Amino acid sequence: MKEEIKKYIQKILQDLPAGFRSERAIGETIKCALFAWIREQGLIPVPSYRPPRRQEEPLPLVALDQEGNVIYAFAIAPVITLGAMKTFKIVEAKEKYFITYSQMRKKVEESKFFLTPDVVHLHVGEG
Repeated sequence: MKEEIKKYIQKILQDLPAGFRSERAIGETIKCALFAWIREQGLIPVPSYRPPRRQEEPLPLVALDQEGNVIYAFAIAPVITLGAMKTFKIVEAKEKYFITYSQMRKKVEESKFFLTPDVVHLHVGEG
């Protein structure tokens, strides 16, 4: 599943024109790609998901099954963030993914310090 998601995102990012590859645009493009992928899986995408009655920062996207269970939870950022990792701790999901895209590979590697074993890291940047 990890490679399927990564290849899906990278294929869509290839179509983003060079002049429009700001950090924000890349992050939003990844979110849109995942939204489409979730729908293709027959699941319900929910953007800016915050667990009920919690103050942690929202996750950019989750995928729900027809019963409302979180199947996939996604954090999307240039590097791994502590805030998203705190939210992952309280979200019950079948699979959790943190997708990074910074071209500064060293910063991405350093941010892996925050990862926990239950979160899959995918780096879709070129660097």
